[in-house]
Amino acid sequence: MIFPLRRIAVSLSWFAAGVVFIGASLTPAPVDAQTTSVKRAAPPAKARAKTSSRNTSSSWVPNPGVNARESYLIVDATSGRELASDRPDELRHPASLTKLMTIYLTFSALDSGRLSLGDGLQVSVNALNAPPTKMGMTPGGTVNVRDATMALVTRSANDAAVLLAEALGGSEEAFARLMTQKARQLGMTSTVFRNASGLPNSEQVTTARDLSKLANALLRDYPHYYAIFSAQSYAYRGRTLENHNRMLGNYEGADGLKTGYTNASGFNLVMSAVRDNRRLIGVVMGGTSAAQRDRTMAALMDRGFSLAAAMQLSPWTSQRKPPSARYTAAQFDPGSSFAEAYRPPQAAPQQVSPKYAGFVPPAPAAPPAAQTSFAAAPPPSAPAMSDTPALGSWVIQVGSFSEPQAAQAALERATAALPNTRSVSAIVDEVQMANRVFHRARLINLSQEQATEGCKRLEKRKIYCSALQVTAWNTPGAR
Repeated sequence: MIFPLRRIAVSLSWFAAGVVFIGASLTPAPVDAQTTSVKRAAPPAKARAKTSSRNTSSSWVPNPGVNARESYLIVDATSGRELASDRPDELRHPASLTKLMTIYLTFSALDSGRLSLGDGLQVSVNALNAPPTKMGMTPGGTVNVRDATMALVTRSANDAAVLLAEALGGSEEAFARLMTQKARQLGMTSTVFRNASGLPNSEQVTTARDLSKLANALLRDYPHYYAIFSAQSYAYRGRTLENHNRMLGNYEGADGLKTGYTNASGFNLVMSAVRDNRRLIGVVMGGTSAAQRDRTMAALMDRGFSLAAAMQLSPWTSQRKPPSARYTAAQFDPGSSFAEAYRPPQAAPQQVSPKYAGFVPPAPAAPPAAQTSFAAAPPPSAPAMSDTPALGSWVIQVGSFSEPQAAQAALERATAALPNTRSVSAIVDEVQMANRVFHRARLINLSQEQATEGCKRLEKRKIYCSALQVTAWNTPGAR
């Protein structure tokens, strides 16, 4: 009896051992015991997860208002006459052409005294982390305004754009708002800026026509600095920053301005050139390559010069160095030949109508620190003032607005900030651009000195303005 029971017990023990063995073989092995083949299979899955995350976190959403990349415009700088164009008023992404406005506002800050060429700007984390192309900055160090500006012109350095934006606006976002505001004052009605560099942002848009106006404003308002756009290189800390604009050495008469590229914009270029005493401004956007873009620009500029000669357009006359100028192009790069690049015309005696005597230019014998007087002279018995700015005269524009009431309010703020302006015409005129009507607030028929000095005074009161010479670009009806 005992023997059969023992046999049953032995059988049960073997059965239990078998169950344990089968269960162990079916249990998943721990991670550190995976086979080689399993380990090789894991990384691709991880890589796929990373790729999926990167795609879903992308911030680029195409702007529905930008339906193409190609566009161009060739204009005569003197008259504003359009010589060749293709979709010049359609929205495009500016890429690094954005930096032309950053440079414009830097020039303004230099002439107003808010910046000096030798000022050392503290390098911020945002500037250090800017994507290439970069000039290269030292963490915790400083970069002076001269180097940052020249790095923008030549290497199109994004870190330099951030640095200058933070110095002038407090933050890049605030500076971008100032850029857009200045664009409106210059008549760039379709342009919106979101950063200082032109790095991809779907909301940052412009048009070929707006960019031609910005180039013209740089020529008109800062002739004493314009020559820096012809620098083909700049030495910085033992390195040479090469200019991306190859047209400077390859196209006869080319002397500026800037290139740009992003995937969304294609290859862009704004340039100016002088031949036979005529100056043209060209904008080409959306090129398929830098070489193709440059060939297109060269052909368009050739055609433009031929048309300008056939139409006998007025010759180009260099703008005189404004009284607000604090530096020259040669001071940006002392080793350059910029000193000969700026040759102002002989200054003719300035004729200012007595009926605008409310703005009195400074006496020529005044010491350098003296400022233009804005004291009013006794009201003359001259004819009533015109409400239309004369070609060649200067105006102070304090904004361009959708509503006339806003323009009138801007004029009231400006006239309140300038003493004794009762003998100066203050007008709100209408101009139609891109199927929209804008109302421009202006003090008109001033001399150049009166306009620049008045604008400096207004900016000290945080009333941003532009001193503009009245040309075909900014008279009522100009596009």
